[in-house]
Amino acid sequence: MKKIEDNNTLVFIVDVKANKHQIKQAVKKLYDIDVAKVNTLIRPDGEKKAYVRLAPDYDALDVANKVKFMACLLS
Repeated sequence: MKKIEDNNTLVFIVDVKANKHQIKQAVKKLYDIDVAKVNTLIRPDGEKKAYVRLAPDYDALDVANKVKFMACLLS
């Protein structure tokens, strides 16, 4: 929650083979938002996390709520 509020950043689990450019394009296309920066890390268990910082004119908390709402509709 701290990353969302303080850094305007969303965190995703992504494919290990995905690079930063691919992640940025996918987030932009799926959620129709501008991405400022992408940082990645591979966890010890082999999963890859992407920390996606949004452009200043987007609020990560609003986007997270929208994504959560869409996930509820799909399930």
